[in-house]
Amino acid sequence: MLEKTFSALRSPFAIKLYLLFATLMVLFLLLDKVVMPLYVRGGKVVVVPDVSGKSFEEAEQQLRELGLVAKRGYEIYDPKKKLGTVLSQNPLPQSKVKQGRSVYLSINTAQRESVPLPDFKGRTITDAKLTLERLNLRLGKVEEVTTTKKEEDGVILSQSIAPGTNVGVETVVSFKVGRLPLQDGKLQGVLPDVLQKTLSEAEAMIVTAGFTIGRVQYRYSTSLVPNTVIAQSPKQGELAPLGKPVDLVVSTNDKEKEKEQPWTEVEDDTVSVP
Repeated sequence: MLEKTFSALRSPFAIKLYLLFATLMVLFLLLDKVVMPLYVRGGKVVVVPDVSGKSFEEAEQQLRELGLVAKRGYEIYDPKKKLGTVLSQNPLPQSKVKQGRSVYLSINTAQRESVPLPDFKGRTITDAKLTLERLNLRLGKVEEVTTTKKEEDGVILSQSIAPGTNVGVETVVSFKVGRLPLQDGKLQGVLPDVLQKTLSEAEAMIVTAGFTIGRVQYRYSTSLVPNTVIAQSPKQGELAPLGKPVDLVVSTNDKEKEKEQPWTEVEDDTVSVP
């Protein structure tokens, strides 16, 4: 039994284990007695101070007193902070570093690459304001101008600087916003021209413009395609309160249909019907 034990201790596998253990011991001693002393002697460890909010010169002086080197990092912009002050740093405050280490400081600056101005046409002022804030631009004068189109009411029609123009930080952008006119407290719109349209096309145009469909009368005609609008009231191009009914006269090739909905003269019968 004892002989087998001695034999195992002298085996190639055991010898490899001895060599591995000896190697680890040598590495540990080198680390403890040689590497660590060299590292410690290489410089004193200091705590990085928080220099945010200071000017670069003030931060540089404070870091120099601790044996650290201030270097300018990225230039960024924060409209809520004072220009020329430190916004961030690397390494972070309270980090432990050796003397001689560089500390990179990001400075708040309005000098940056310009950005292309978006196209704000058709957007609301609220939407435009949020976009301007995100781009560090400023909202200028907002002028309301009269429009006769329902879809232009309350949205931007034009901007003081053309879309795509490269602009810098805090550039002022002004806008013109469309407003439908008011009469007796009611929004006004312009009646669309639906003459010679089909009845379905005319109804869609009237509703889209903000009005409603009034009376639909029929007039017998042998020359026009059935269901063609030949008269409307109020007439096209007039201003009228939104929601006002629009009366239509439509062609038909059915005399009985004309009798069921008798045609009477309307104010704006502008299409000649034989």
